[in-house]
Amino acid sequence: MTKAIVGGLLAALIAAAPVAAQQNGIATRVSAQLGGKFQDADCQLKEGHFLVSSAKTKLSSYANTSDPVIGARLLREGAEVIRDAIATKGQDKNGGAWYWLGRVNLLQGDVTGADSSFTKAATLAPQCKTDIQKYRTRAWGGLVVGAQEFVEQKKTDSAMVLYRAADQINREAPHGFNGLAGLFYDAGQVDSAIVYFGLAAATNPTDASYVKVRNKAAYNQGVLLLNSNRNAEAVAALQRYLAFEPTDLAAKKALARAYRGAGMADSAQALERVLVANAGAGADGAEGEGISEEDLMVIAVKQFTDKDYKEAAATFGRVLSLNPNNRNALFNQANAYLALQQGADLAASAEKLIEIEPLAEYDHTMRVEGYRMAGNQDGLLKASIAREALLLNVEVSLSQTADGASLVGKITGREARDENNKLVVPHALTLLVEFLGKGGAVLDTQEVPVAAMKAGQTADFNATTKVAGVKGWRYRIK
Repeated sequence: MTKAIVGGLLAALIAAAPVAAQQNGIATRVSAQLGGKFQDADCQLKEGHFLVSSAKTKLSSYANTSDPVIGARLLREGAEVIRDAIATKGQDKNGGAWYWLGRVNLLQGDVTGADSSFTKAATLAPQCKTDIQKYRTRAWGGLVVGAQEFVEQKKTDSAMVLYRAADQINREAPHGFNGLAGLFYDAGQVDSAIVYFGLAAATNPTDASYVKVRNKAAYNQGVLLLNSNRNAEAVAALQRYLAFEPTDLAAKKALARAYRGAGMADSAQALERVLVANAGAGADGAEGEGISEEDLMVIAVKQFTDKDYKEAAATFGRVLSLNPNNRNALFNQANAYLALQQGADLAASAEKLIEIEPLAEYDHTMRVEGYRMAGNQDGLLKASIAREALLLNVEVSLSQTADGASLVGKITGREARDENNKLVVPHALTLLVEFLGKGGAVLDTQEVPVAAMKAGQTADFNATTKVAGVKGWRYRIK
């Protein structure tokens, strides 16, 4: 039994050692903020008992001593006499007792005790709430600055201790919660980061710089939830952020994704229409600056998948207003018009496609179908003759590389016939590929030689450029 007791005592002492060290570190930071000349309560407050007055005197003496040993003893004695007054002298309802105990606790580095004491003091002496908050805020400031210094020194554990202490003594500011969230995120603990970003987002600061930290934390929480496929939670988090920053288009894009992930298609579609209306800003695709060409393509494809062909066609049109050489936007817009049975629009889109890829059989077929739907007999005849005269069917797609772009695909020989329905003899030809930049400027050209091909015979198509910034392409028969 004796050995068990000794062992338990030893374990308790070992466990207490880091706690004491943490309190000493906290006390050092708090004293730097609160030390110096003694300040009386800045509110109508009576001590009410000689033991409370004695503790106040000891706190005053602490402020006047430069000996850390004597200072620690004075604080310890001050805390003991107040606790005695509260526990045995009926001072548990005395707001002054709890106020001074909170002041002493802070200087001892006991933020848990200070938080509890100040909370009781504010309830019993509401006239002192402002004064109490002043001490909470000053202590919090020292702790947050200390934590940030530890972060810079890569002393993560020490930073966490001070951030947690800061959060406990002052929950009205976001910095401590936000700082912990950042440390958890850097450590790969995303779930914990989400929790603490959420706590930062839940604060209600009034200072403009504090509001900025709060808002950024709210955005970060929403994005982390979205990236973790916790879509319903992401919806709530991003909605909260947008209540703070209602014009943030990057957040609206994220919220639209979250709506879709959460199965809220109607909400997603409504927000996507708002996003489309903002097209043009940030057209270079800079994150957070606006709705880019790429963003619009994503939205338009989703609209098409939702079978909302009218909206899809319009959104693909917005893409083309930013980049008339976006072949995929033209192709998808044509298919939306096909689904809508809008013949004239289908034929017009197909005409533009054929200007980009004149040997694409499907584009010619869409043009034929468009004129047929529109009842345009002259157009139908000319389009049909052009389709039947194709020697080749070329199907290609653009892929971006680290230092340029490649246009790759397949060439298939066709049985071509002229306007008199006579077979056209296969012959070799050369395709001139143009890689286009912003605004349609030709950045580079490549020639692709094609041998004479029989019907059904295939060959690879490959044209590559080492020029960056390719936004589109087209080819023609040389």
